[in-house]
Amino acid sequence: MVDTYNSAPFIEEAIDSILAQEFPPEQMEIIVVDDGSTDDTADRISKYGQRVQYLYKPNGGQASALNFGISRAAGEIVAFLDGDDYWLPGKLHSVMSEFEKNPETGMVYHNFFYKREPAQNLEPANDLAGFSGFLPHNRNGLLTYDLYPTATLAFRRSVLQKLWPIPDSLVVQADAHLSACVVFIAPIRYVAQYLAVYRVHAGNLWNWGGNTPSDGNVFEGDPEARARMMRRVITTREIGVGVGHWLEKNGFDVNRPDVRAFLMQWTLSSNAAEFALAPPGRLRFFHHLLDQSRYARARMTWRHKVVHYANAFGSLFVGYRNFHLLDSGRLVIKRSLRSMLGRS
Repeated sequence: MVDTYNSAPFIEEAIDSILAQEFPPEQMEIIVVDDGSTDDTADRISKYGQRVQYLYKPNGGQASALNFGISRAAGEIVAFLDGDDYWLPGKLHSVMSEFEKNPETGMVYHNFFYKREPAQNLEPANDLAGFSGFLPHNRNGLLTYDLYPTATLAFRRSVLQKLWPIPDSLVVQADAHLSACVVFIAPIRYVAQYLAVYRVHAGNLWNWGGNTPSDGNVFEGDPEARARMMRRVITTREIGVGVGHWLEKNGFDVNRPDVRAFLMQWTLSSNAAEFALAPPGRLRFFHHLLDQSRYARARMTWRHKVVHYANAFGSLFVGYRNFHLLDSGRLVIKRSLRSMLGRS
């Protein structure tokens, strides 16, 4: 299933990448949900005729588009793709093989490449192994689990029905609700192969187009970049709220330490994005860094923990805007010690 909004320059490559899969056509339905595009998306899709089921709806955001499409999908397995991304050869074969070998599996996901327009090269997204298994039985797995983009996700329809509908407030990143909740009700499988391409371009509704700034000055005179970062603040917080509500509704204890830590990641991410727009005071930044260190312990070695806690206390002296000075200072000290010890 493809969700799209004003992605006309890329939609044909997305659809072609599905049609190019070595998979029996009679066993595959291609649904494209157009979330109110105002460009020529419809005209571009019309050339595919009956090979593509084109569904147009008024603009309501990614959650409404996915909900619309899921309710109409008939296949046993539902694989997702954003209209500006594309799959690589072998994607469906690899994903379906995992579902067939593991009938209890609720979701299969895989590695991917970044393509930063207008560059033509592909950048590997992740060299670390993802997680396979049932996360609630593995505390470290739950706390180190990363959410992957839409193009990498496929769900067993019977499991997807237990996660649906997605909160309509998720105008973007709606797939995060699905991949965050599914781990509590079914095992998942990770495929290390690079089977999709996530495109980063000026029209992305999620990426604002640069590195996270140390203060809000980078947004001066760029209201679009500022709006995208504000969307990140709001959406990230909404993901955590939605996942928490779903867990409570389905009888999970959200106060269990590992579940609370799992949910805390979205609060911390939302705060970090908010700080880029409005730099916090030293005390608030200090507490944020302490929380970050406490809830991310499962991801860190003891050396990382030492550095993180040192940074937290150092922030009381340098503040948010000058936080980068702590790393610079450590580098100077490290070089000085190497010089004193006669090391190059």
